[in-house]
Amino acid sequence: MSSISRPQASSALDRLPSFFIYALSLLMSGVYFFLPLYLKNNLHFSGLQIGVLYAAASLNALLVTFPLGVAGDRYPLLQILRGALILSAFCLWGLGYLTDYFPYLAAFWGFGLGLQAFRIALDTLLFKSAGADAIRSLARYNSWRMAGMMTGTLLGGLLFHRLGFDVSLQLLALAPLLLLAPTYRLPRLKMHYSPLRQYGRDFLTRPVLFFSTWLFLFCLHWGAETTSYGLFLRERLGLDLQGMGLYMAVEFAVLAITAYVYGRFWYGRLSPLLFLSLALLTSGLGHIFMTIPQVGISLGWRVVHGFGDALILMESYTTIARLFQVDRIGGNSSLINLVSVSGSFVGALIFGPLGAGYGYQWPLIVSGIFTLALIPLAFWGLRNKSSLHRFS
Repeated sequence: MSSISRPQASSALDRLPSFFIYALSLLMSGVYFFLPLYLKNNLHFSGLQIGVLYAAASLNALLVTFPLGVAGDRYPLLQILRGALILSAFCLWGLGYLTDYFPYLAAFWGFGLGLQAFRIALDTLLFKSAGADAIRSLARYNSWRMAGMMTGTLLGGLLFHRLGFDVSLQLLALAPLLLLAPTYRLPRLKMHYSPLRQYGRDFLTRPVLFFSTWLFLFCLHWGAETTSYGLFLRERLGLDLQGMGLYMAVEFAVLAITAYVYGRFWYGRLSPLLFLSLALLTSGLGHIFMTIPQVGISLGWRVVHGFGDALILMESYTTIARLFQVDRIGGNSSLINLVSVSGSFVGALIFGPLGAGYGYQWPLIVSGIFTLALIPLAFWGLRNKSSLHRFS
């Protein structure tokens, strides 16, 4: 079940996905990492309520990720991209205006849905058009994605510090609308109809199931980050909003550099077991020791964590490109994304109350230990020849 060759990408297809993922990541990081502070201190939501909000953002992905992926295989991607941008803009404006919990939950759900739909369509566009040099295209795309996260944390910290949360959120709502114009430069790709059962046959193979299992378990720590990371920086390290933005930006710079270097120099140079062990070890240890309450030491370990996460990110994208047929890669890549979102969803429900009840360092420590515990699973899976096939 190896991927078939992609057509050589046009210059527009080569550049624009990186531009769009940069803008999308900027918006996501500029909102998601700082918002728990606003929810707790300004709107006075409880730890459980914040956990449910972020779990709901993951839940919408659970419900719509696969249908959106299949739609990306069958219908024009431009329509999905534009609809997602309009929905994101409307709901983000609501996040700066609403104060009651349940209307806020609805707006947060809609914002997450718009971002999810946009990213799925963009990923599908990239996979279908990566060209002969697919690994470098994927590396460039994810390097710009992390650069967007870096810029978003800097911009978010600055905006929220200077203008306040409500004004800043309504101002950021203009960004998705500004992205509508460049979508007209994206060419229309040929669509293909595949029966839904074929996606199931693609997914239910041992290599894919092994890949999906450890990815789900790895992504539990994302739930700890979405609910506790920003609050840990604020309450345990004592950083103000600008300091938080700088702290996060350093890590995302490392992520961007790692993704780029992976595509240029590292791909295929490490054995599968060594590669996964290195990624999980650095990610897990970094998450645990970043909780040391000294800013410089904490940031150093956060950089270590980011290095491991970047390796997992790149391995996920390159694995998808290798495993699946291009005609069905929208639906199949969305299934893999569904697995990762499921891990984040479960993690948010676990770690949101844990952080509120016992301190925001504990979700990071516990999820880091869990990440380290995945190393034996990687060892077992890669010793199994049927699982090793997917890393070949």
